[in-house]
Amino acid sequence: MASPIFKFMLTQEQLKEKAESMQKYLEEKTGSYPADLISKAELLNILIAQSGNCLADAKYYQDSVINGAIMEALQKAYEERLSPSTINKFVSTAAKELNYLVNWLDRINSTAVHQLDAIRTLISYRKAEMNL
Repeated sequence: MASPIFKFMLTQEQLKEKAESMQKYLEEKTGSYPADLISKAELLNILIAQSGNCLADAKYYQDSVINGAIMEALQKAYEERLSPSTINKFVSTAAKELNYLVNWLDRINSTAVHQLDAIRTLISYRKAEMNL
């Protein structure tokens, strides 16, 4: 019988540290030997799963901040008669750090997918070379 999976969200600081670690790994050069390529592909599969999970956590935090900022902006708009464009600016600046983290994790996930595709191509190329 499979045990239930309990998800624990990472803190915003943990998400940032994880993104830095993932970014560093993605910037490393891959060896050209088949074993190096296979190892990198296996690790990229893990990175893709983890970055997707981190992205979901970051979006959750982002949504929470935006929701709070909207409520605060509506209160200010009522009290101070703020324009809609001022309200929008207030809301967008409230989540700027999380917006950055969300964008970064999204790019990490996308980059990992593209690197995995490139490695598959290199492995196919190496196999074709061996058959010649």
